[in-house]
Amino acid sequence: MHIVYFCTTPTPELLLQVEISILLCKKGAPDSQIHLYTDDESVGQNWPIIQHVLTPAQLSEWQGPKGFFWRIKMHVIADMCALYPNETILYLDADTLPMDLSGLQAQLSAPMMHLNEGALGSLNTKTERRMLRELDEKTFHGITTTKESMMFNAGVVVLPPGHGETIEHAIELCDSYLETAAPPRLLEQLALSLALNKNQLLQEAQPYIAHYWSTKDLWIPYLDRWLGQQGPTFEQRLQAIDTLNLKAYPYWAKRSNTARRLRKLFNRK
Repeated sequence: MHIVYFCTTPTPELLLQVEISILLCKKGAPDSQIHLYTDDESVGQNWPIIQHVLTPAQLSEWQGPKGFFWRIKMHVIADMCALYPNETILYLDADTLPMDLSGLQAQLSAPMMHLNEGALGSLNTKTERRMLRELDEKTFHGITTTKESMMFNAGVVVLPPGHGETIEHAIELCDSYLETAAPPRLLEQLALSLALNKNQLLQEAQPYIAHYWSTKDLWIPYLDRWLGQQGPTFEQRLQAIDTLNLKAYPYWAKRSNTARRLRKLFNRK
């Protein structure tokens, strides 16, 4: 299995999250190869990873003509599929806690994303309502968006071998969505969800990997304290990783728009 992250313009907070997630991967799947796509060659020099350095020209190309940041994620996954077409690819956002990678591999019979958030017609944020209003009953590249279309969280994407064309299809979908008046924030997530679930086989990875995107304000101080109490090398931290309490805080909590804006202001997406 190949595990992949991307980390551009890294902040200390982002690097903390990536390192913790990598430590858990090395514990849970020690034979896997870990890849990091980054525009900063200094990132991960002391981590057991394969570094893929992204040039400004490549970043610009992968963001596309609309300058959509999360399109980079889709191209990172596509690039891994092209490099390793006959192997499993696991993409992880930085704010993930891999808890049972052996269990994930044992159950991997179809693509996975982190969590089924529900049918578009049942989702309640302003972004999701506007997205459905703009895309409802419209067909792009053979896939029609409806209120019954399922939205999966894209913090985790797991691909058995042979799904490179599906990711390319998702990129085409995303590009078509970006040409509409739909708000862009979740369009890469929608495109991945619809492309990977075209045959209604997409599964959830959440029993095996936690994604604490909505509770970073709780997890990041805890993770920072834990890391500061360990030795300075990756190997020393790996030896201590069992002392990390993976149930210290909830992984999800409903937060107000004000709280979300404050997290964004302080680089906590």
